[in-house]
Amino acid sequence: MTGIGIGSVDEAALEDRLREHHRRCLPALSRLRMLAKDGWETNIDVRAATTVVMVELGAAESVLLAALSESVRREALAHFLARRFNRLAIVAEHAAVTADAGDLPVLRRLLYQFHALAEAMWKVQLGLQPHNPYPATEVGLVAVTDA
Repeated sequence: MTGIGIGSVDEAALEDRLREHHRRCLPALSRLRMLAKDGWETNIDVRAATTVVMVELGAAESVLLAALSESVRREALAHFLARRFNRLAIVAEHAAVTADAGDLPVLRRLLYQFHALAEAMWKVQLGLQPHNPYPATEVGLVAVTDA
């Protein structure tokens, strides 16, 4: 196994599944950005939209961690993603409460923060490469031989 250790898992199928979850959350992210930009003129349920994003991120995380079941990096990655997911959940809850209170300036800030955190999580999940595209000599790791 190389890279993050996905091994025998079909890399293309894994990427397709992750991208499908990403595609499913894009409309909700777009609605939240529209609310942050246009304000109350758009009738958007903040809690419902953030929940859609959180569900899709959670599903993508499950797919990714299942593919990494035999990797030595799985636990570290699971911990990292769980911390990011927790931070995103906190911002989502604050945004929903702020929307209920009708505080548009604070809601805008929270929605932009939510969007940035969600996109960062997608970049991490989609950016993980199951193999190292660079040979060891190109990244400065030269094999030691018994010359």
